[in-house]
Amino acid sequence: MADPMKSKPWLAYVTPMAIYLAFLLVQSPGNLLWVYPVKTIAVAAALWTFRKQYEEVRLPWVVGRVPSRGEHARPAASGDAAYNSLAIVVGLVAIAIWIFGDRFYPKVDELMLSFERVLSRWMNTPPPKGTLAAPFDPTTIDPVSVRYAFIGFRVVGAVLVVPVMEELFWRAFLIRWLIDEDFKKVPVGAFTWTSFAITVALFGAEHNQWLAGLICGALYNWLLYRTRSVWACIVAHAVSNAALAAWVLARGDWKFW
Repeated sequence: MADPMKSKPWLAYVTPMAIYLAFLLVQSPGNLLWVYPVKTIAVAAALWTFRKQYEEVRLPWVVGRVPSRGEHARPAASGDAAYNSLAIVVGLVAIAIWIFGDRFYPKVDELMLSFERVLSRWMNTPPPKGTLAAPFDPTTIDPVSVRYAFIGFRVVGAVLVVPVMEELFWRAFLIRWLIDEDFKKVPVGAFTWTSFAITVALFGAEHNQWLAGLICGALYNWLLYRTRSVWACIVAHAVSNAALAAWVLARGDWKFW
């Protein structure tokens, strides 16, 4: 029997993201308490299942490791500390833009509601009755043990699971697949304007904070080109999400979660 990982290597990169997006379709403030932990576990399980396929991020700290067959050369291990430092800076800059630029532009849900209101006026129909849903506030969860368990899942999901899942999809798979469908042959960090623009646009469209998403997508792409390391992008994304989690928990700014 043919190995599907050889004939369809994209499965390992697309499946975790597809699971994540499927949960987003049914996720709401009313069911987030149980949907988010299940989503986190399901995505983590998929990443673990396909872990052997992710040559781009395997053991980046091993000095002098010889790349396995089919694995592209990555920056020398001696440069990893510098690249990780750059990744931390990029991650912090990205989340600063995300947080402090938030009040300067309308979000996707706000734009959609405004569009529905304009459309109702044009068609002379009753305006939409709905309003923007209030962000889910985990401090309202009782008992306290469940509250802390949920917050723990949110932090673990945001810092450890989502960065790996997204960077494997966007920066290890899609940005190379847009250059050549046989993406494993495309070196990590290869640049074309088309692949750059499409990944940035889709990364922005994935988030309610679309403008911050566009900027962050461009920053993570730049980091990939600069370091030719998917691992550096994972570090940057994890730093961004960890800083955002700290902000949310310290200030109760639940709209970012």
